[in-house]
Amino acid sequence: MSKVIGTAPLSFKGKDGSLVEGTTIYTSSPLDPAKGGSGCSAEKFFLSKTRLASLDFVPKVGDEVEILFNRFGKVATVRKVSDPLEVVDIEI
Repeated sequence: MSKVIGTAPLSFKGKDGSLVEGTTIYTSSPLDPAKGGSGCSAEKFFLSKTRLASLDFVPKVGDEVEILFNRFGKVATVRKVSDPLEVVDIEI
């Protein structure tokens, strides 16, 4: 799992000259000590406004997320990880 540590709006002209708008998301993840790692790694990825609108939440600093990639290495979706301490009361 990754933790969102920053967000920044970004806009640029695409290859076809059209304006592309969205948000760069910065995340960190702990390195696996069993593999000799210590500390955290950091990543950044871009989500267009269209991709952000398709999510069921807006990533913000502090959110725990799972990032799923497609076979081309691009972000397919971002899923918010529920707080394991959060109590959900379901009526049956």
